[in-house]
Amino acid sequence: MYTSQPESTPSAIQRRRARNLRKAFAVCAAILLVRLVHVQIIEHGKWSHAAAAIQERVIEMAPRRGAIYDRNGVILAFDVKARAIAIDSFNMTKPVELTRILSEELGVSASSLVPLVYRSSYFTWIDRQVDLDVARRIQEHAEAIGAHGLLFLDTWKRHYPQGRLASNLIGFVGTDGDGLEGLELTFDEELRGIPSRVRVLEGGDGRTYEVRVLDEGTPGQDLHLTLDATLQLVCEEVIERRTALYQADAGMAVVLDPETGDVLAMAQDKRYNLNRFSSSTTAQRRNLAVTYMFEPGSIFKVFTGLSALEAGVVRPTDTFAAGSSIRVAGTTMRNADSTAYGTVTFARIIAESINTGMIQVAQRLEKERLYETLTALGFGVATGIELPGEVEGILRPTAQWTELDLAAASIGQSVAVTAIQLARGLSIVANGGLWVEPRIVFPAASAPPHSGSEPARAIADDACATMRELMVGVVEHGTGGYAALDGFTIAGKTGTAQKAVPGQGYVDGRYTSLFAGMVPALRPEFVLLVVFDEVKYGPTGGGSTAAPAFRDILERWAGMGRIAADAG
Repeated sequence: MYTSQPESTPSAIQRRRARNLRKAFAVCAAILLVRLVHVQIIEHGKWSHAAAAIQERVIEMAPRRGAIYDRNGVILAFDVKARAIAIDSFNMTKPVELTRILSEELGVSASSLVPLVYRSSYFTWIDRQVDLDVARRIQEHAEAIGAHGLLFLDTWKRHYPQGRLASNLIGFVGTDGDGLEGLELTFDEELRGIPSRVRVLEGGDGRTYEVRVLDEGTPGQDLHLTLDATLQLVCEEVIERRTALYQADAGMAVVLDPETGDVLAMAQDKRYNLNRFSSSTTAQRRNLAVTYMFEPGSIFKVFTGLSALEAGVVRPTDTFAAGSSIRVAGTTMRNADSTAYGTVTFARIIAESINTGMIQVAQRLEKERLYETLTALGFGVATGIELPGEVEGILRPTAQWTELDLAAASIGQSVAVTAIQLARGLSIVANGGLWVEPRIVFPAASAPPHSGSEPARAIADDACATMRELMVGVVEHGTGGYAALDGFTIAGKTGTAQKAVPGQGYVDGRYTSLFAGMVPALRPEFVLLVVFDEVKYGPTGGGSTAAPAFRDILERWAGMGRIAADAG
């Protein structure tokens, strides 16, 4: 009888292995076929886009930003050529060396670059605004060691040739080309233009083979400011020096053309270098003239007196009994240093800034009349100047006024203003009572021409003329004597406002010190307001601090031939 033997011969084993291999190959072939069908048909679009992303990409690049000029054509901001640097981390070579080169040349830590260099992406920005020389060195160093993956594109970088000049006005541009502060922010849309489009072809070896501009884009529009760079520099230097001398918390100056509202200067002690804006502080970037509110103190007597003159309830020769104090609604209100003046004229009340006398003048007015004058002069609302962050000030409606509020407002208490508001109100007095709107930018050349209509009248011309004459007395024989300068007739007014602290009321030793002047007095060409916050060294009065600063500015400007002496 025959019995079959196990299939254990060498030939049998080989046949079994062959069958298994054929089965395995068949399974693999089937899987591969399914995958190919999936990739080539179902995921065709996905992988086509991925391949294109690796080899070709279109990038938007910022165009040349519009330049900024002062009123005389002095350039304050413009774009210079630069390079933008990106990296393809999938196709780069020698990442450690690339990181070192970038760190050394860009002046940034290697630890801050590592997340960018090793980011899983075919395109990551490293720096969008690199100086040409720096970019050239980076490119040369990378090529010398055979490190690939960096992409270099032509772009623009903002430059501020005047450094710190008018920094709080101009503002700055971020690394992505957006305006972030000041006029760069307000007029960002006009300045930035339309981006260009660039096509980049890059190989899998990390090398860039072609950079082609698809769309040139459109450069931004230039901006022409009303600012006078020369006067701005003078104001900044004087304010900075005087603020330090008085050990004040802050100092500022605003110069307006009273006919047009043009801001000729807007200076403060706290400034920063626009080319190194990242190292500036919030306090340095703040524009005090439009964002800082303060009680104006005795300088507000100009407007109370103006209202009384227009209403016909007072004449310069009218007399008042000006004791050291006066009782109003059960509250005692005093003169500075509690001085008793006896019988004084209205003209002397203005010249020597007598509180008790001015309160009696205000009592001849109805509260509605004073409020009407103050609103006609623009207090309590923003001026609308083309600068970010402007605040409105504080002028409560007359329904909330008591007899005490009328007295307080008449001498500049219980109201709050900004420097630009105060300068605008004084400009209306200077130009004969016509409404004026402060501006820092000239209208674009393409803007419709002015209609030619006369500006609205805010206050009577004769009341303004009388007030300017009374303000001459402030400088010639009153509290503003330190503002006097030979050859110039100046209409001025001092102010020393005691500061109120929440929960404490008015606090001794804390004052806002002010002086405003119009030059020449009879037909003013400009209005200059100087403000110091909390003087801590020497006298605190506006006549002793702000008035000398006014004189310094006027004297230096006259010495440059920018304003001529008058005949009186």
